[in-house]
Amino acid sequence: MRATLYEALGLPKEASDAEVRAALRRQIRKYYAKTRDGQGNVEEALRFINHASRILSDPDLRAQYDNDLDASGATVEERIAHVVSTVAAGAGKDSAPPRAARAGPAAAAARGRPAKEPDTGSGKGWHHPGLTERVTAARPSTAITVSLCALFGAFIAVAAALATPADALQAGKQVLVGMTVSLLALTVVYGVVHGIAWTQRRSQAVDSALLAPTDLAILNWRRQKSVFLGTNEPQEDASWVFRLRMAELDRAKLGRTSEPRPWNRLCARLFDYALWGLILAVPLAELHGVGVVTPAWAYWLGHPLLAPVLITASWIPVEAALIAAMHTTPGKWLFGVYLQLAISDAYAARDAWTRFRQALLRALRVWWAGVACGFPLLAPILIAFSYERVTQQHETSWDFAEDCLVTHGPVGSLNAVTGIAGLAAMLWVYGVAWRQPMGESITWARTEIAAALPSPSALIGDRFRRGSAVAGPEATGDGTSSSTDAASATARPPLESGGTAAAQAPIDPELAVLFAARNQRVAVLRAEGPRLLEARSYRRAAEICREWVDLELGNASAWRCLGRALQALGSHREAVTAFRKAKQYDPGDGTLDAAIARSQRAIVADFLGQRGS
Repeated sequence: MRATLYEALGLPKEASDAEVRAALRRQIRKYYAKTRDGQGNVEEALRFINHASRILSDPDLRAQYDNDLDASGATVEERIAHVVSTVAAGAGKDSAPPRAARAGPAAAAARGRPAKEPDTGSGKGWHHPGLTERVTAARPSTAITVSLCALFGAFIAVAAALATPADALQAGKQVLVGMTVSLLALTVVYGVVHGIAWTQRRSQAVDSALLAPTDLAILNWRRQKSVFLGTNEPQEDASWVFRLRMAELDRAKLGRTSEPRPWNRLCARLFDYALWGLILAVPLAELHGVGVVTPAWAYWLGHPLLAPVLITASWIPVEAALIAAMHTTPGKWLFGVYLQLAISDAYAARDAWTRFRQALLRALRVWWAGVACGFPLLAPILIAFSYERVTQQHETSWDFAEDCLVTHGPVGSLNAVTGIAGLAAMLWVYGVAWRQPMGESITWARTEIAAALPSPSALIGDRFRRGSAVAGPEATGDGTSSSTDAASATARPPLESGGTAAAQAPIDPELAVLFAARNQRVAVLRAEGPRLLEARSYRRAAEICREWVDLELGNASAWRCLGRALQALGSHREAVTAFRKAKQYDPGDGTLDAAIARSQRAIVADFLGQRGS
């Protein structure tokens, strides 16, 4: 028994256009990049996709097909009337052509589609050009692969070398701690998202009864000469069939597959973002060096909460241009990810501007719905949801919305090493660059929260005073003992700082406020001093670091900051004193010895210069 196109796709006749497109995309993902088999099943399925997409992708042709289906199930009289009306419509074709042909090129261009050619019976009907696109050009030669990997590796290596500070060991410890905390936080986020997705899958019933019948109908419709109800034998151009077979052989030769590989896609996108951020850092550093960008602007443009937003937003047009021209990006190429646009619409325009517009819309959707505009506190959540969607539905929402097909090729050893090592090196670069502003942000947030909340000592003091007031003289049973004990406790001298009573005694609220204000000021100085040093504002840095030293005499970082500022100002004797103080509180810092030696050499040079004059 013959089936309809809807039944072959596992859809009801009343299915929406989005459901029809989703069903066609499922078949394309299943057969488009599948390894060629000896039975010709892949070619058979692709020819069915071409046949079905030509009819169901166009509203006019689909309406005509639905009318034919209704007539095929009607009575004899109704079918005769339908045939007569069809013949009459064909006779008046010159005066009243069908709406699909009557629309003309102008209306088709207004819809963003090329004008469709009606079937003339000569075998040269409109075919789906997206199924015959060659992919051989997407595979570069060995020399080009080695050159590109060497270029990426050299650029990232130079960036890592320039970003590594003098105290690399201390910076490495801080970066490692930050990475560990971030990894734990990401694990928690993904665990929560995975639990939500698993709960949703459990609550939804999976209907797999239609899979086997639909596959059987698609693969056997031509070899059993069972054309689908409502359609005639498709007129296929021999040249189009030849191109279809050649494209299928190319995809099989290159090992392309449309199976989901979310980790490849994630690593590719992170590599693109990280590489683009390093490229943007070069002109920013030059503008900062010549004074076009002020230190304050440079600080905020490179802040870890703002820089990812700017990097991901500025990458949108670059990604769109690369995808429209080469179907891939540097990161996608390294991890074997390729894109094809307009895969399920046989009538989609395929000129350069249309491809760029589709790629641009896809990049915008990725930026908004995929990485939360690059905001680092929300991006991991949306990335986790996208990972679950790719794993279960084999595509993302932006792939479906812009009709893109993501395919994967084999990742070579050189590409894999370059991609993974590049990601690790760029992670180090961003970790070193962001450790200080991130620490300042955390310190500021902690200070603000601590200032907003009452201190435990103040709460204990208030509770102690309320308890004493409630107890009163009745606590001892007579009218004099309680007041006497209170007076003696007031007159009793305080114990030493290490005593138990002194440790448990409540702190005066006014004193607690002073301590909180001091800690807040220290946090500001701790952040402002190193920032001014990096901005080369040494005189102001010396003032800030000197105030920091006055508040924290035992802090090696404060003395080190003061020593660097004084050394830059030429006050080498005071700088040596500051560096020795820092060495006293941090004996393991080897950079202090080198700083002291530089200042001592400068002192000797100044002395010799004065004697010579």
